[in-house]
Amino acid sequence: MTQIFTEEGERVPVTVIEAGPCPVTQIKTDEKDGYQALQIGFGDVKKNKVIKPQAGHFKKAGVDAKRHLAEVRCELDDAAAWLTAAAPAASEKKSKAGKKAKVKEAAAAAQAVETEVKEAEAEDTSAADEEAVEAEEAETKEPEAVVEQPASSGLKTGDLVTVEAFKVGQKVKVSGVSKGKGFAGVIKRHNFAGGPASHGAHFHRAPGSVGASAYPSRVFKGMKLPGQMGNKKSTQLGLTVVATDLEKNLLFLKGAVPGSNNKIVMIQTQ
Repeated sequence: MTQIFTEEGERVPVTVIEAGPCPVTQIKTDEKDGYQALQIGFGDVKKNKVIKPQAGHFKKAGVDAKRHLAEVRCELDDAAAWLTAAAPAASEKKSKAGKKAKVKEAAAAAQAVETEVKEAEAEDTSAADEEAVEAEEAETKEPEAVVEQPASSGLKTGDLVTVEAFKVGQKVKVSGVSKGKGFAGVIKRHNFAGGPASHGAHFHRAPGSVGASAYPSRVFKGMKLPGQMGNKKSTQLGLTVVATDLEKNLLFLKGAVPGSNNKIVMIQTQ
């Protein structure tokens, strides 16, 4: 958290969040999945840290491996308004061009060798030799990544969710895992008042009576008692977007959000 000052001199406490860019890794439609949703990823991870099924999933989407995945239920027609088309990086273009040039050179060399062999050999080659040559050509070909075709709404995998989707002054809700505070008593956990601290009192921080004796002869479920405090999913409503930084992908929200520093949160509009 930090603070910023408005033009009128008012101090605004804000939480700075690195929001994206989050590429779309999967598009779910009514025809295929029974509902409409987008699967987005966040956080880079090394390729050797991803298991093969996940690696194939990212390769099919045409995006780099991501550490976190989340599914967002939404109307696909509306989602097209807050997505940004991803432009391939220059290094990726160069590497792809270099791979294509190497493949072309290898194919040209293979064709030259094949013509020399054909001229040296007899004209009537057997069917087995032809099949062997075709198998060698198939092995030299580089496998191509299968990218999902754009949906009917115009969306496609690889599109990005950035801070451009949020407007200044917009209300959002932030969900995350709250800070864990360990085993806490009723005064800290549930704001109980407690008992007197002097005049011979023996009741200070205890929860007090929690049920009758004869009936129901048990403690009802859901009573406010000591136990684990925090470390559970929490959602903060009504936070206002104060500012955005498009270059650094930063989002400034007025107020506090659940969780400690460097934790993952989900930001949604209200």
